[in-house]
Amino acid sequence: MRFLSISILFLLLLSCGFYSFSGKSIPPDIKNAQLLLFEDNTGRYDLSLPEMINEKMLSYIEDYNYFIIENSSDADSKIYGSVKSYSEKADSQTRDEIIDQMSISISVEINFYDNQNNEFIVKNLIISNTEYFEASGGDTARDEAFVKLLDRLSENIVLGLSSNW
Repeated sequence: MRFLSISILFLLLLSCGFYSFSGKSIPPDIKNAQLLLFEDNTGRYDLSLPEMINEKMLSYIEDYNYFIIENSSDADSKIYGSVKSYSEKADSQTRDEIIDQMSISISVEINFYDNQNNEFIVKNLIISNTEYFEASGGDTARDEAFVKLLDRLSENIVLGLSSNW
């Protein structure tokens, strides 16, 4: 009985020994990437969404230490995509029909391409996020919600590069 218990414990440890919970699926040969400016399909060119998203993505890629960004076509991989939609809308109102809660939503589509193996690591991944704010807070509340939304969206994009599931 003792031998059976030790054998089961040994097999359990051995079978889990090579498993990683990191969720990281970036191929090990990807050492650098070219980050192309996202296309803007929102019609809201005044917001400079692609530039803002790319800037925040750069920061997260550096924080997570996935790879080096080399804006060269000779890079091991390339990241590109588009900002599909942007909306601001009233979500709730009082009985007197005064808006009390608003939301901002952004949706992007990303692609992560392995230039060495000529295959997609991530293809047409849609990431959407929404941030809510109190309408009574005016432009200040809206601006704060916008910054939070861009930050969370950019982090989710970068996490999406490494989760191929």
